[in-house]
Amino acid sequence: MKAWRIGNFNEFNLEEGTLAPREGEIKVKISKVALSAMDVACFAQRQNDSVTVPGHAAIAHVTEDNEEFGFKLGSRVVVSPYLHVVEHGVKAIKTMGVDTDGLMQDFVCVPLQNVFNLPDGIADEDAVFADYIAMGNKVFSALSCEEGDYVVVVGAGTLGLILCQLAMYYQMVPVLVDLDEEKLELAKKWGVYYTLNPTFDNLERRVEQITGGRMCEAAVFTAEGVGLNAALRLVKNASEVVIAGHSACNQHHVDMNIIMKKQLVVKGVCNGAGEMPSAINLLANSIVHTDGIITAREDFGELPKIYDECIKYPYKYNTVMFTID
Repeated sequence: MKAWRIGNFNEFNLEEGTLAPREGEIKVKISKVALSAMDVACFAQRQNDSVTVPGHAAIAHVTEDNEEFGFKLGSRVVVSPYLHVVEHGVKAIKTMGVDTDGLMQDFVCVPLQNVFNLPDGIADEDAVFADYIAMGNKVFSALSCEEGDYVVVVGAGTLGLILCQLAMYYQMVPVLVDLDEEKLELAKKWGVYYTLNPTFDNLERRVEQITGGRMCEAAVFTAEGVGLNAALRLVKNASEVVIAGHSACNQHHVDMNIIMKKQLVVKGVCNGAGEMPSAINLLANSIVHTDGIITAREDFGELPKIYDECIKYPYKYNTVMFTID
């Protein structure tokens, strides 16, 4: 087993060792790992020093047969990073690469229920985003939106781009806000009609125009690019605002006065547990597109170089795909 471990001062070590599955686990060979700007930001700001291996989105191959769960040697699978644990007598979910060590390694042992077979028609470069689609589904489960409602999505990173497509699939109208024109253009390519850049647009005035003066029915803040207050200002009174993603948000200033005066309901969604089968189905039916989200492709050994670049230039890459031989 080889795994990249990152220390307290962004020191990289390539760890080697042996790996054997415990009862209820299966050993898989990781072939692709996607690392987004959100992942790097989360890892750079981590509070828990025990989390030293990044990566939560991966494609793998099964290393052994398991008839009970329908896995055959060599089967191509997507790994769900969500681990069900009990803390202080309460059930909780931890995310690999965020709360515990992640998937940036050549082999990994995970619970059998965290591995899902992939249909032949789904390419690796699409399947690696199943986790983001799963989280997107959970976001819309948390919102009390109806068909035709306007949903402002703040942040056109990997999660934001997927959220907009899901909003359209569920017959809502996304309004995407970001400072990066290239990402906004990619969203337009997929049919996102309303894209706003605060550098050029008066956000509140434009949203008033788009919605006929009523503002958006809900908002999702993805902790990338524009601040959280933009999401709060662009919704109507008594709306729901979801903060979604893995990135730490403690550096964002929050105007509590807006929340109080508008009587907003603020929720958090930090995982897509339970939604992986649905995410795979959406990919199989070409509901969600991912072409263009991957902005760089690198080998496993290039992680230290790419990580350093992402720390210095947080928005240089959207998602980097790493191939593990």
